[in-house]
Amino acid sequence: MATYTNSANCGRRCPQPLPRILSTEEIVPTMERIISQYEAARNSVLNNVTVETASFASVLQPIVDVEQETNGEIGVIWMLQYGAPEIATQEAVHKARQLFVAAEGCWNSDDSMYKLLVAARDNSDKDANPDVASKLLLDHTLLRYKLAGCGAKANRNNETQESFSKESLDLSNALSTTLSNIAQENDGMWFAVEELEDLPSDELSRIKQKRQLEIVPHEQGKEMIFVPFSNGGTIAVLTFSGNQQVRKRMYLADQRKLQKNIPILQDIVVKRQRLAKRLGYESHAHMRMEDRLLAGPEQVHELLESLTDGLIRRGREELDVIQRARLKDMRQRQNVSSNGHSVAKSAFPPWDLKYYQNIVNIDRNIDQSKIAEYFSMEYAIPAMLQIFNTTLGLQFDPIPDDQMQRNEKWDDSVTAFAVWDTRSSSDEATFVGYLYFDVLWRPNKFRGAHNVTMEYGFERSNGDRKYPSTIVMSAFPTASGDSRLVLLKHHQLLTVFHELGHAIHSLVSRTKYSRFHGTSLPPDFVEIPSLMLENWCWMPEVLKSMSTHYSYLCPEYLAKWKAENPGKEQPPKEIPDAIVDALVKYRYASRGLYHLYQLSISLFDMAIHSPSSAVEATAVNVQKLWYDIRERIEGLDFTEVRDIGSELVAFNHLLGGFDVAYYSYLCCSSFAQDLFQNLFVEEPMNPEAWDRYRRIILQPGGEHLALYKLVEEALGHSPDLTALIKPLRNAVL
Repeated sequence: MATYTNSANCGRRCPQPLPRILSTEEIVPTMERIISQYEAARNSVLNNVTVETASFASVLQPIVDVEQETNGEIGVIWMLQYGAPEIATQEAVHKARQLFVAAEGCWNSDDSMYKLLVAARDNSDKDANPDVASKLLLDHTLLRYKLAGCGAKANRNNETQESFSKESLDLSNALSTTLSNIAQENDGMWFAVEELEDLPSDELSRIKQKRQLEIVPHEQGKEMIFVPFSNGGTIAVLTFSGNQQVRKRMYLADQRKLQKNIPILQDIVVKRQRLAKRLGYESHAHMRMEDRLLAGPEQVHELLESLTDGLIRRGREELDVIQRARLKDMRQRQNVSSNGHSVAKSAFPPWDLKYYQNIVNIDRNIDQSKIAEYFSMEYAIPAMLQIFNTTLGLQFDPIPDDQMQRNEKWDDSVTAFAVWDTRSSSDEATFVGYLYFDVLWRPNKFRGAHNVTMEYGFERSNGDRKYPSTIVMSAFPTASGDSRLVLLKHHQLLTVFHELGHAIHSLVSRTKYSRFHGTSLPPDFVEIPSLMLENWCWMPEVLKSMSTHYSYLCPEYLAKWKAENPGKEQPPKEIPDAIVDALVKYRYASRGLYHLYQLSISLFDMAIHSPSSAVEATAVNVQKLWYDIRERIEGLDFTEVRDIGSELVAFNHLLGGFDVAYYSYLCCSSFAQDLFQNLFVEEPMNPEAWDRYRRIILQPGGEHLALYKLVEEALGHSPDLTALIKPLRNAVL
């Protein structure tokens, strides 16, 4: 039993221990044991239940009991594929996943069990206490079987079912390979020291330490520095280097880094189409839309089409502002483009975008490096948590490192909190669950930001609760040199808020079954809470509450600041009003371009997954399609990238379960802004509004028959699917 004492928690005893992190050697045997538990439960059902006696309690409950009691162990294994520092651990996870996927494929394609499940649904009046949650779980399970080949849509025999299962496993392995390639990519570029002279000292220091133990090559007597693509290396060069050729070399090299994933994606597109067709669906997109808020691919296309013109119009206005700054700068440098044409050429190469966005922002008094000095990770994250104490009554008690066992952390940089609900009328707070932060880059780690739930909450048969354990995970650049100081730029602050929104959703959800807990929702619903929460990151009072200049945090940091700023006066402790005002004023200044990038991915996602025949799927040139869409939508010139670029396979979403789902960011952005305007815009910290939001949106998780109606109930009207465009129309450029 986890227990710890400090002044914050007054010796509270947590009612369940922290999740135990499996060692590399334990992963596969644990998965084999879990599979055996499932097999035993299934065999018992098949041997003892008939179509006539089938009910939820006799057919599904025994299997659900195994699912719920093992969900923590499986959750830890899945987490390690993202967070494990060692390749050997990730390889063990990959093997465990293969075992589970193969077993699950056999279970879900078992006609005998499928017939019992159908009978249980038809005999539902035999259940003593039928309830909404159990009905949902039964329907959800039947859909799994349907998608594995059971039911009327699939004309099958044993031979075709065996080939279907094999092809499903082949697809799973292909997806796993692409994700491993992304996580384990560790290349970069060598540059002469003088080529990186524009980079801020902290960025340069961090980059240098990446390969400090290697023999640094010298080219014509020049000292060379290795810049990794990951750990913020590419972003640093593209944002700060004033040398266009350096930016271009870095960008093109970064674009090449995962070319080996392109033919795999090409094959995945064909496999997905073929499997969907075998199940009787028109396309993979139609199959994946079975359990979404939006009615089908047609409604997704309507949504994207309704947003396209307005977003393109706004995005071009934003790009014009940046282009003017670019051309002005290039004329001052008396430069010409690489093809010898005049700098007045209207094309905008992608390697120039971040640099000139930064130049424009500095002119607006928005210097992200200066802003970051006020948001150290060690101060800003606890301040964020305080917001949820105010709004939701949650208290986050840090668990000291010396009170965590070696098998309760997967990396030394991980921090953990016990979370309590203080809203009770009694003096006793109630336990909610565990929250972890694992936000820094390290080798072999997942390269994006996401929320990972290791243990889902549920209600045990005796009425006790299993509490969730959830992680805010990202790969922010590490501290520079020997310092432990990590500073967050505003967009990184937004990222933490976003993922924390998912984590809070998991923590406050209360469901009967683990399968519907918290963020176990359709993708076009699950992003609503996290996207809505981003609004708080633009409120002056909230930004100030999270800000303290790092030089005030400890003598070590003050000495660091003085060493880097000799003779200068120490900055104010709290972020100045002028910086906050500029940040808020230009909140939407680049939002059109941001949403256009989301729109590009959404259109690409739907395009590669909409072919209705093998011929169409095979004819899709994924690389060409990606850059065609990006040029048309975003207005950038990808001429020198389109034949070598691998950006389309360098992020996880379309390969890691978010296929036919990227539109959800745009869809949920509209829902989120509609909710914010109706519930919080006047009083963002109003506990009554937050309590209503918690009760209607957060608490049910996915355990509701009509999720769309939950949004309508919270709003008081039908959601506006174009709400995200409204604040852009008259926003300052």
